[in-house]
Amino acid sequence: MTDDAIEPGCVLHWDGFKLSDGKEGHKYFVVVGSQPKKNYLAIIATSKQKRRAAQPGGNPDGGWYHVPGGGRDFFKVDTWLLFDAVQELSAADLLKLKFEGKITIAGKLRGDIANAICNCMRKCDDVSDYHKTLLGPPIQRPKA
Repeated sequence: MTDDAIEPGCVLHWDGFKLSDGKEGHKYFVVVGSQPKKNYLAIIATSKQKRRAAQPGGNPDGGWYHVPGGGRDFFKVDTWLLFDAVQELSAADLLKLKFEGKITIAGKLRGDIANAICNCMRKCDDVSDYHKTLLGPPIQRPKA
């Protein structure tokens, strides 16, 4: 990780993440929560569409947010951020993974996209009330 602050919209690359089949692989996660004195909250990214619409934006009923490919918003291919695949990490967990070389900050989404993802998660019934308390803080637009 660089000295950049970890905030909503940061894209983390996690090498050695334990996949659902028990194997280790690499995955991208988007940070959706970085509240002071609370754990970080991140959601997994996938390029597998699996019956999800390719319309940009959020789907709180489906439990995902679609980021179109092309690289404008980091991802080169269409990507879905899955609300049911949250990872809660303490600052100590992140530092340990960083020093082990397993997590790096790979990029960052625009502030308006990061805010939209968090707002969509707040509307999703599948996101626990506890995880909703970890969302944010909102990204502020730079002053002109």
